Amino acid sequence: ASTVLTMLGIVSGGIIDPNYTINGLEVAAVWTSYICTILCVVQWRANYYFGVVTTFLYSILFYQSGLAALATFNAVLVLSLVYGWYRWGPDGKPLPVTDVKTRNEWEGYFGFAIIVAIGMYGIYELFGTEVVQIDVLIASVSAAAQLMLDNKKRQTWIIWAIVNVFSIYLFINQGLYVVAVQYVFFLGNTVAGWFAWTKSMREK
Repeated sequence: ASTVLTMLGIVSGGIIDPNYTINGLEVAAVWTSYICTILCVVQWRANYYFGVVTTFLYSILFYQSGLAALATFNAVLVLSLVYGWYRWGPDGKPLPVTDVKTRNEWEGYFGFAIIVAIGMYGIYELFGTEVVQIDVLIASVSAAAQLMLDNKKRQTWIIWAIVNVFSIYLFINQGLYVVAVQYVFFLGNTVAGWFAWTKSMREK
């Protein structure tokens, strides 16, 4: 499925922009990311192995595309992936899916996003480049969504849906058409993830 979806992205890139040329790094990042996301929906902890490869590839791709915040986010995401791998537990005895129920929990997740956003502005300052506001927004909200995913909070899919909408716009503007098409799939996948995790909650 990941190969078919990646090929669909390549074809779509050629339709959107006749001058589009295939970027091997972009294709590799997208392919491994599809596998990672599908495994997340079905709650297989192996998603974290593919996640490490994906974040490494994306960090290079985004850096080359001038998206310093997303490049940095993906580079340090490995730490979150290690945390998530342990937090999920083995497939035979996984961490159960739960809801974000209290105001304090919401404040904690989005306080984390604000801290990440401040750090991302610092990254742009460090590189001495013009800030891409949407890049910082996506990176910081993605950080909150990933933390929710690592703790198996069902609302992670709502936050990822918001991230995906902004990401589609950004990647089309950056000429990363294969990635943009992937995020269209990711947007639909948030619906599948929500229902799959809701079913998992009801079965407990």
